[in-house]
Formats: sequence, C-alpha cells, structure tokens
Amino acid sequence: MRSLTGALWSVAFVCVAAPGCGRTQPSHAADGGMASDASMRLQPPSGGRSSAGSGGSAPTGAGRAAPASGAGGQTDDLDAGTPPTRPLLATSGAQLVISGPQLGLQLTAANLAEDADLFAVHQEFYGIPWAAFEAGTPPPAPWSDLLMPLAAAAKRAQRGVFLSVSMLNGARERLAATTRIEADQVKTDDATTDRCYDFASAPDRQARERAYLAYLDFMLALFEPRYLNLAVEVNLFFEKCPSATPALVQLINRAYAHVKAAHPDLAVFPSFQIDHLYGYAKDSCPDQSARDACFERGYAQLRDIQRDRFAMSSYPYLNGIGSPDQLPKDWFERGPRVGKERGLIAETGWLSSALVARASSGCQQVFDFDEAQSAAYLERVLTDASRLPLELVTWWSDRDLLPTQFMTNCPCSFEKTWCEVLDIFRGAPVAGAPEAQFYGEVLIKAFGSLGLRHYDGTPKTAALELWTRARR
Repeated sequence: MRSLTGALWSVAFVCVAAPGCGRTQPSHAADGGMASDASMRLQPPSGGRSSAGSGGSAPTGAGRAAPASGAGGQTDDLDAGTPPTRPLLATSGAQLVISGPQLGLQLTAANLAEDADLFAVHQEFYGIPWAAFEAGTPPPAPWSDLLMPLAAAAKRAQRGVFLSVSMLNGARERLAATTRIEADQVKTDDATTDRCYDFASAPDRQARERAYLAYLDFMLALFEPRYLNLAVEVNLFFEKCPSATPALVQLINRAYAHVKAAHPDLAVFPSFQIDHLYGYAKDSCPDQSARDACFERGYAQLRDIQRDRFAMSSYPYLNGIGSPDQLPKDWFERGPRVGKERGLIAETGWLSSALVARASSGCQQVFDFDEAQSAAYLERVLTDASRLPLELVTWWSDRDLLPTQFMTNCPCSFEKTWCEVLDIFRGAPVAGAPEAQFYGEVLIKAFGSLGLRHYDGTPKTAALELWTRARR
C-alpha cells in the first residue's frame, strides 16, 4: 500500500482525527505527475504473463541475522521458538472516515478482535514528529492520542500486534512525512527532506537517526508488538535511489541491532515489495522478458540487510496480473527460498470491486474486479501460506477503506462530502499533465475495496468464510 504499498498516503492530504480538519491539496511531482508511486506502478491487467523462474543464488549469509527464536507479546498459537501450527492471520483497521467531526484516515479496531489473531498496525499515515523525538521530548499529544486507543483495544482483546513503521514516506523516495500540529489538528508535510535522502552525507543525518530510534522505542513501548516491520517496502527506495541505498541498508542494520538489544525475542525485519522484486512492475524491470536477471539484481541489494524473517508485500493486480490464476506457482516462495528464510506476508490484498475514475476523455474503468476474484486470491494466499508454510498472513484491511459505491461512481455524484474528498485527491489541473487529476482519483481508489468486510462492516461472504475457516 503502500504500499498501501504505501503509495496511497504520500498525498499531502493526511488530516486525521481532528475537529474541523482543514483541507489541503495533494502535492504534485516536479514533472507534473502525482507525488506518489501509485500511478507509476499501475499497469492494466494483461493476458498471460509467463511464470518467473527460480533464479538467484544462495546468499553468503554476510550480515544476516539468525532466525529469531520467536516474537514478543502474547498470542495463542505461537510460543517462543515454536513455529505456528497454522499461519497467524492479521488484518488492519484502516478506513477513510469523513463523517462527524473527524475527517481522514483512521486506524480503528472495528471487527479486528473477532476477525484476527493479530492487530496489524500500519503506522505510516500520521507521519513522525521528528523534532520531538530528536529533542528527546514526548511527542505531541494529538499525535499520540491517535495511536493509544488502538494499542489499548489490542490489549483488551488479548490480541498481539504486528507493527509496521518506516523511516520512508509512502512513495518510498523521501523520509517519512513530518507531523505538525495546528490547533490540535494533526497534519503532515511530505516534502520536508530531499528526495533520495542519504544517511551517509545529509547534514542532519545523525539527528534523523537518533530521532528514528527514539520513535521506534516509543512505538515498541506503546504497542508491545509480536512482530516489527521497521522499514516498509524498502526495496522501492533502492530502485529509485541507488546511490543512497548503501547508507540506508546500514541504518536499517543499526536500527535492527538497537531494537534487538532491548527486545531479543522480538521478530524484527524490513518488508520487501515482491511484485517489484520479481520484476513484474515496469519501473522495476524495463525488459519484461528478463525478469530473472532483474530479480537477481534486486535480491543482491537485500543480502546484507539483517532480518529475522523474509517479509513480503504484494498487490499483483497493480502490476499487470489480471487474475489470481496468472500468479506464478512460486510467488510467495521464491524470495524466502533463496536465503532459506522463514517467510511471512506483511501485507497483501485484491480489490473486490471495479474501479472507475474520470480522465480527460471521460470516465474510464481501470479495473473490473469482483468479490469472487478477491476471494480466489485470498484462497491462493491461504493455500500457499499453509503449504510452504508461512508464519503470518496480513490481509491489508478488515473493512474496506472506501464505500463500494464510491469506487465505481463517476463522475462523482455520491455523497457531497465524499465528492469533496475526491476533489482533494484529484487536485487542481496541472499544466502539461492532463491526466494528473485522473491519477489522483485512481490513487485514492486503488486500495479502496481490499477488505474482508464492506465499508459498513457487513461481511463479504466468500472471503470472510475462507478467512474464518483458516483461523480454525
């Protein structure tokens, strides 16, 4: 997401949990495109993609941590040092909320206690109060107040937490957005550091590293997670910023050592976006006939990263795979197999509705998916997770991020406030980029219907039954 693969939330509009939230325009890249990776990665589904071969050679093991003996926290299925009898199932409570006094992305606990073994807390959306953590002072209360109820809900429900944080922004090309507080409102600024920030040469690199380690300490104390993803989809940064890659690898290793010194039994790792790693995204492998070579080059950048698990992020529908049955057989096996690592899925999902957006030529259907296709992908994920086995499966969201009607409505005639939010993501027309507004709309909708439940909490029968059966 995400990133979402993270990408959805690189838009400057992140105005959360605040009465009377002001509305700002999404930022645009210097070339006139959206300041996000989503539009760049989005490819129309194609007919027969060839399967990726196994490729790659075994790593030397330099810089690799031995698998952790288990993770911290409390769950029913996994004792320290003991692999689970089935994959643990996690999901998040991310929704776009526009009703009442709160507007913006909310991380809620709705339905998580009944649907998940672990709460997946994906904290990229509220930014990082860099200045506070650099100074060693408490983070601003409006920011921490957004997170504390979710931590409390996980404890009340006696569910462990899979915590994902990152020093990178949603587009994976800058440092994480800076949190600022205006009249008790939480807002974020995405472009407060240079693109391809280099921890080897940036003048403030030591202060930034100190702040990030303090941020990790705060989040660990708050959530007491069982698993920690400390750098979400980090290989996307490596693609975009090769010169800054070695320094970021070293920072990740220092952060890993910092966390493990205090929490030796916690499973700590970055996550890797495997659609890109395997060369299925155009920008990751310009020569789509040479995916094996692209994979080998991409994997070489990961060899020296210390980690306890090989954690995978995947949204295949964003990268030209039009149906779950087009996935290569070894999709969730290939990455962990090279280094003989314990694998897990840090985030994944498949849209359960069509996606329609307004281009300069009129409304265009970008995707034509339905609940049956989403359930088929989930079945493939769960089957692979049991077969390989994988330790953890994280489905992106428990409830849909957006109402289904909003996903397909074009031009927007849905509820007025929703249309106003859509206008924010579409932004103003950009000279020389006639489709910038179209991509802004796609950006908000590209992860809109990934839930096990609809936006209002009603079940998607096939998907939720598969998920519930797997939990038994």
